[in-house]
Amino acid sequence: MSVLLAAPLLLSLTLLVSGLAKLGAREGTEDAMASLRLPLRRAHRAVATVLPVAEIVLAVTLWIPVAGLQIAAAAVVAALMVAYLVVIARALGFEETVECSCFGTLASPTVSRSTLGRNLVLSGLGVLAVIAAISGVMTQAVLEAPLPLLGWAGALALTVALTVLALGGVDRTAASDAADTPDAAPGAGPDASAGDGHADVPQRSGDDAEDEELLDYEREPIPAGVLQRPGGGLVTLRQLTAQQAALLIFVSEGCGPCERVLDRFPGWLTQLSPFMQVKAAFRRPVDGLRERTEERVGDHALHDPQFSAREVLGAKTAPSAVLLGADGLLAGGPVTGGRGVIEFVDEIQEQLAAAQREGELPAGEPETEPAGEPEAETENAPEAEPGPEAGSRR
Repeated sequence: MSVLLAAPLLLSLTLLVSGLAKLGAREGTEDAMASLRLPLRRAHRAVATVLPVAEIVLAVTLWIPVAGLQIAAAAVVAALMVAYLVVIARALGFEETVECSCFGTLASPTVSRSTLGRNLVLSGLGVLAVIAAISGVMTQAVLEAPLPLLGWAGALALTVALTVLALGGVDRTAASDAADTPDAAPGAGPDASAGDGHADVPQRSGDDAEDEELLDYEREPIPAGVLQRPGGGLVTLRQLTAQQAALLIFVSEGCGPCERVLDRFPGWLTQLSPFMQVKAAFRRPVDGLRERTEERVGDHALHDPQFSAREVLGAKTAPSAVLLGADGLLAGGPVTGGRGVIEFVDEIQEQLAAAQREGELPAGEPETEPAGEPEAETENAPEAEPGPEAGSRR
């Protein structure tokens, strides 16, 4: 098999695998585009839906024995590979680690120099594929020697399958909600290792399962951890909740699942603030946050240096969330992953709504927290409603 014929064969197999891997991971592809800071964010959902189908169609079109069609398909593939290359090269200049999910749930999602090298090779193959289409090698192979061509394609496909199995297969749970964390290589920007936040919870059904889960939750004392306020002052986790429960959401700018969580933050703030504090904790100092992030979190941002507070609370990745009670005990969480955090907050809202319906909480209960958090922890500080014991500690 000539080099010119090998190039489109390798590209078509790559596109086919990539497209199939993305088909069931649209949310992950959206998260990847957010992590890569691609423009036109409102179009991300549509692109994430169309892209895997387009890749599969291009993989097949490359081998339709019509010279003009093959040339056009090869040119589009080459342009796509170059576009991927430019996006990856740009992402390497970002301060935080970025997840690309270029192959859906397959391969390492973390953008690195190896990712750049891979895309350089794919771009080179794209150029060779255009040359092969123009020279007629591809059309000739399909019309005159289809069986050997299928044999080579089958051998390559088998090699890919064996490689995936040798590397441990595909972790679809991790692929659905991973978080991008600057301090450790995350599972996958969209392909995080966080899963949906329920990995350690036995799966049961019905009201009995929900009640049992709540009973199994062991409320532990809030650990020693320190956060920094926007003005530079330090506050411990216990001081933060001296007068009111607090929902802490740990996020990193730029990671897809974190951006998804941050988009919901203003709504959570409006709905939950009457009952508890809602805070977003960042590894980056608050005065260095992007303008768009500041618009969403306002003055409810905290700095968690090196994510030290997050780690003592047991959350290993961002996004993650934990509910701290005003009684000095953990009231829920931690949960990790974009979907896990969103479901966790939804659960808190449902429990608050149920408490209001049953008369345990008045509708629109005024916030008990004063304008600023207490500067020092006091033993006799009045305790406020700790908030619902939402979920079990994941």
